[in-house]
Amino acid sequence: MPRPSRPGSIRLAGLIGLITTLLAAAPAAAAPAQTPATKPAAAVSPIRNILADYDDELRGPDKRVDADAMAARLKELGVNTYFWLIWHAPTDWDDLKLFLPKAAKEGIDVWVYLVPASESPPRTGLWSEPFRLDFNKWAEEIAKLSLQHPNLKAWVVDDFTGNFKPEDVRGMQARAKAINPRLAFLPLLYYEGRILSRPFIEDYHDIIDGAVIAYPKDRGDIERAYSALNDGPIAVGNELFHPWKHPAAAGDFVMASRTVKVLPGGKQVVRFRERDDFTGPTAGHHFKQLLVDGQVVWDQDIAGGKDDWSPVEVDVSEAAKGKTEVTISLRLFAKKGCGDFGVRWLVEDLKAEGLETGKDLGAPEQWKATKQGGYETGFGGLPKPADRRFSLPLIVMTAASASEFGDRHGNATPARVAEWLRMSLEAFRDGKCAGVVTYCLDKRPDSAYFEPAKKLFQEFAGKK
Repeated sequence: MPRPSRPGSIRLAGLIGLITTLLAAAPAAAAPAQTPATKPAAAVSPIRNILADYDDELRGPDKRVDADAMAARLKELGVNTYFWLIWHAPTDWDDLKLFLPKAAKEGIDVWVYLVPASESPPRTGLWSEPFRLDFNKWAEEIAKLSLQHPNLKAWVVDDFTGNFKPEDVRGMQARAKAINPRLAFLPLLYYEGRILSRPFIEDYHDIIDGAVIAYPKDRGDIERAYSALNDGPIAVGNELFHPWKHPAAAGDFVMASRTVKVLPGGKQVVRFRERDDFTGPTAGHHFKQLLVDGQVVWDQDIAGGKDDWSPVEVDVSEAAKGKTEVTISLRLFAKKGCGDFGVRWLVEDLKAEGLETGKDLGAPEQWKATKQGGYETGFGGLPKPADRRFSLPLIVMTAASASEFGDRHGNATPARVAEWLRMSLEAFRDGKCAGVVTYCLDKRPDSAYFEPAKKLFQEFAGKK
C-alpha cells in the first residue's frame, strides 16, 4: 500500500525557522480558555502498562481505514493500546468512531493523535481534519467522544515543542477536563535535538498528564527522561551534565561528593573510568575534575578526545596526608562562561586504594550533589517519592518502520528494529517507563517486522 510521509520524520532543524510564521497563521491554535485548567492527578485515568502501536493503519480500496482488520491485527500483535493518527485522510475522524467499539471488543484502548501547525499546510499538504488547528475544539470533541467510548483514554499532539505555549495547554486542558476529567493529554517530545530541557519541565509539568518521547538512542536516554519526569535531574546516575541552550557563567559547577576514611600506611589512590560526549576543539570552558577536601587533584578540559571510555588513576596521598577522613568530589566546572555549549560526563567503576569507602564507592545514591547554575547530575539519586513535586508517566516511542529506524539508527533490519524494541520493553519491565509504543510498525500480512514485534510484546506482556 502507499507509504505516505508521517509525523516525526520531519527534522526539527527544518522547523525552527517556520514556527513563528506558522503559529501566527494558525487559526485559533489553542487559544487560552477563560477559566484556568485544573489537573487533579487522581482524576486522570491511570497511565501504566501501556503496550502500544501507532499509525500505519490498514486501509481498503476506498482509502478508508479497515476497522475490522485493524482490530484483529492489533489483537494478534499483543498490544493493549493503539495511537490513532488523524492526518492521512479527511475521513480519519469518522473512521475513528467506527474503530472504537471494535477495539473495545478486543480489549484495546485508543489514544487520538493529532499534528500541529508545523506539520500542516503550508508545510505539508495535510490537516488533522475536521477541526484542523483549533485545538480547543479538538479538546472538547475528543472529550465528548471519550464519554461515549470509555476505551478512548488520551490524546497526543505531535512535535509539541515550539508549537504550544503553557497558556495554550491550560486552555486545551480546561475544555477537555470540563467534559471528562479522566481524559489524559500528553505531548510528543524527542530525546534528540535538546528538547527535553529543564525549562520545559518547569513550564509544563503541572499542565500535562505525561509525555510520549520518541526515538531513544540507548537505555540512558530513557532513564534520563524518566528522571526528569519524576522531578529529578536530566541525567543518569553516574553522570554530570551541562545542557545545551543554557548559558554557564565562570564558576558555575555541579559536584558529587562523598566522605571516606583514610587508612593508615601506604598510599591513597582513586581509580575510575570516564568519558564525555564533546569531541570538538573548543577549549577553556568545561573542565572535569577530581577534588579531595576541596583541592583539585585531577583536572582535564573536555575539548577534543573521543567519546569513549578512558581509565584514570589519581594518587591522592598528598591531599590525604595526616587526615583520618577526606571528602572526595567529582566536579564539572566552568572556568570560562559560555552560551550554547552542552556536555555529558559519565564516570563509572569508581574504586579506591588506601581509603575505606564503606558501601560501593560507585553507588550514585551514596553521593551528595551540589551545584551552581544550569549544571545537573544523577549522583545523589532521585528525590524520594514523597518529596517529588510531580511524577509524570513516560511512554517510550521506538521506531519500527524501516525508513524512520534507518534515519535514526542506521541499518534497519528486522533484527535491529527488534533490538531497540527489546531495549525499550526492558526499561518498561524495570519500571523506567509506563509504556512503549512502536512507531509505524508495518502490519501488512507479508511484513518482516510484525512477527519479531509480536513475539516481544507477548514476551513482556506479563512482566510488569
